[in-house]
Amino acid sequence: MPETMLWEMAPHTLAKHKILRSYLGAWFPIMNRESRVVYLDGFAGPGKYTGGEPGSPIIALDTAKRHQARLSEELVFLFIEQRLDRADHLTKEIELLNCPANFKREVRCGDFEPTLTKLLDEIDRTQRSLAPTFAMIDPFGFEGIPLTLMKRLLANPKCEVFVTLMVSFMNRFLVHPSDAVRAHIRAVFGGDEPFAVLNSAGNRVAQLAEIYRKKLRGIVRFVRSFELRDQQNKVVYYLFFASDNAVGHLKMKQAMWTVDPLGEFGFSDATDPNQKIFYARSFEDELKADLLRRFEKVAGVRIEAIERYVADATAFLPTQIRKVLKVLESEGRVRVADTKADGKQRKTGTYPTGTILSFL
Repeated sequence: MPETMLWEMAPHTLAKHKILRSYLGAWFPIMNRESRVVYLDGFAGPGKYTGGEPGSPIIALDTAKRHQARLSEELVFLFIEQRLDRADHLTKEIELLNCPANFKREVRCGDFEPTLTKLLDEIDRTQRSLAPTFAMIDPFGFEGIPLTLMKRLLANPKCEVFVTLMVSFMNRFLVHPSDAVRAHIRAVFGGDEPFAVLNSAGNRVAQLAEIYRKKLRGIVRFVRSFELRDQQNKVVYYLFFASDNAVGHLKMKQAMWTVDPLGEFGFSDATDPNQKIFYARSFEDELKADLLRRFEKVAGVRIEAIERYVADATAFLPTQIRKVLKVLESEGRVRVADTKADGKQRKTGTYPTGTILSFL
């Protein structure tokens, strides 16, 4: 954790913020039908970096302001920051934004876990429910983000989390002599599973990320992750998005594709800060292989079922399907009915709603 009040922003942080801005740009308008929406920033920081770049709280407020003509309901922004000087600096940065009256903003100085726990306890005590919430949980380390707290948040309808998992730090600290340090790791995963990787000959960092993904999948239906690497091209952390909402999951994938157009869902500071390392295989190759595995020898499947599968169960987007289907059809791997489900003729080379396909 930086000791100064402000610090320099790393290139991979810019990638993370691009995902955040893109997703919130879709999330705020969708949630506008609700009477109240909450944006929660659990490790808010001072609001700016030494180079003047905005932090996540300012990005969230600015993104909402750009939609203010459509955002008529109450938007609650709760920022939790441990250090008083950073909390004060953030408060001043927020005041400069001149936000609309329906933007309710609060900066609370304190540790994330006890502050949020107290808030959730009060909601439970008064038998209220948490408004639809997007929680940005972006710690420097791995203390104070227990899985039990993720469960409490995600147990609320229309609640989503976007959490940073510092897998590289965790990997190094798995053998730390301090019981307290190991207890923090245990709390993050909700069990002893991460310590099992010590006996593994594989990639321990990737294994830790997979364990966490499975833990989140035990709570919600949709989990998506994004890998961030440093200037030495070593994994620093993963961003995990968790939600029960299919639309939110699709919008987050779209946000991730804006940062990584090849769909590897990763970013490396070792390359151009606006790009990631490029891989030999294109996303079309990966999607093609995925569809063939999933629908091998399946006859009479409608295009809508394929779109649903791609949207819910893969890293790809429904808009990418048709380009791949054209290749599969030309290769004779897919046969497409000339007549759609509604009895109307299908135009050759197109795959509109109602198209019926058979994988050979």
